[in-house]
Amino acid sequence: MHSIEFTLDDVSDDAVRADWDALLAAGLPSAGAHRSASNRPHVTVLAATSVPDVLQAAATASLGPLLPLPVRWGGLVLFGNRRLVLARLVEVDRALTDVVHGLHEDAVDVAADPHRAWVPHVTLCRRLDPGQVGTALAVLRTVPDVAPTLAGLRRWNPEHRTVTPLAG
Repeated sequence: MHSIEFTLDDVSDDAVRADWDALLAAGLPSAGAHRSASNRPHVTVLAATSVPDVLQAAATASLGPLLPLPVRWGGLVLFGNRRLVLARLVEVDRALTDVVHGLHEDAVDVAADPHRAWVPHVTLCRRLDPGQVGTALAVLRTVPDVAPTLAGLRRWNPEHRTVTPLAG
């Protein structure tokens, strides 16, 4: 899936990578196992089968001027059922949520699931077995002590395996 994503400031990025490393050290799946240069902590704004130039321009115009944007860490959340995704929620204000929902409305023809609510989060691991949840929660008991900031905006193109900075 193509995506538009917020990236984090360096200190918050380091905090998430520390969580990734702690999961790996505990023998758990971790987003940190993927060592590609394009893999970095991020908050997905929009996932779609394609990102037309007009949608990319709209995202850049509406989200770029908001950066850098202080946000808050939330709790941990699980997505899925048999193989789980463990993520840390990112608490944002209503104004940002409204802008993102507007972009989703603009992307209804290409969005992965245009009727799904936006849940801002940073993925910590994928393919977590339900039996590993307790260990993962014990490893990640504390919330990072740094206040996160959404610092950049980028586009991921999986067909070309490229990241394009858009703002920040």
